[in-house]
Amino acid sequence: MDQDLELINRFKNGDSGGFEMLVKKYHNRVINIVYSLTRNKTDAEDIAQEVFLKIYFELDNFKAQAKFSSWFYRITVNSTYDFLRRQKHRLASLEDNDYTNIPDKTKTPDILAQELIQEALKNIPFEFRCAIILREIEGLSYEEISQALKISLGTVESRIYRAREMLKNILIQKGVTNEM
Repeated sequence: MDQDLELINRFKNGDSGGFEMLVKKYHNRVINIVYSLTRNKTDAEDIAQEVFLKIYFELDNFKAQAKFSSWFYRITVNSTYDFLRRQKHRLASLEDNDYTNIPDKTKTPDILAQELIQEALKNIPFEFRCAIILREIEGLSYEEISQALKISLGTVESRIYRAREMLKNILIQKGVTNEM
């Protein structure tokens, strides 16, 4: 039995420590995914709380037919989408970006590239952004993304391909790169 299922079973049997361990294991992943989608640290923290509340109340209904991580990613993406829809803002403004982790001194090329890619990500539709973030930032396989988003493998491949094309075109338009 994998570690997630052991923790889930502990929780289902009345041991709240099982849930606490799941939160510790997945907390940073939730924050990273949500922040990548919203580009707002406060929103990411709020949505993460909502995600864990949903998981807490639905964990009794979790069936081990799929991996917990797929279920978890699905709840995270759906919660983020619902939040953005409720807030009626598709894109975070530049003022909402959190650059506190960037050193005050001259920025390295890596940091500049990350900023440009994050800015470009904000300009692609949510469903493509989700797929590319789960693949390139979270490192999920195409199969895991398919399960997490409840879409076919072909749709995952298409969304990732199209997201990469959109990102490339945005970066070309900004003069960051030449056509490849």
